[in-house]
Amino acid sequence: MRNARAAHLQQVAFTMPGGSVSLPKNILCILTILRKRGVIRGFTLQEQSVQDKKKRQVILYLKYDAVGKPLIDTLFIVSKPSRRVYISSVAL
Repeated sequence: MRNARAAHLQQVAFTMPGGSVSLPKNILCILTILRKRGVIRGFTLQEQSVQDKKKRQVILYLKYDAVGKPLIDTLFIVSKPSRRVYISSVAL
């Protein structure tokens, strides 16, 4: 996503890791919060078949201001396996 933002792409496609067909609820909630806050234009879910295996793909539509600057300024991982951080959705 960082590269897409730097290249001013309008959309980014993510394939769920491990060949998962279902979308984790936490990812769906985060995408919904980003859309409600106006940081992204939206997202869609697509299923695709690759070598007789179904994979779910998330297409994220990025949003830019009138000057062309991306609305997502910085992106980093806060919580990781060695250090779990829990916050409410209001704090995002």
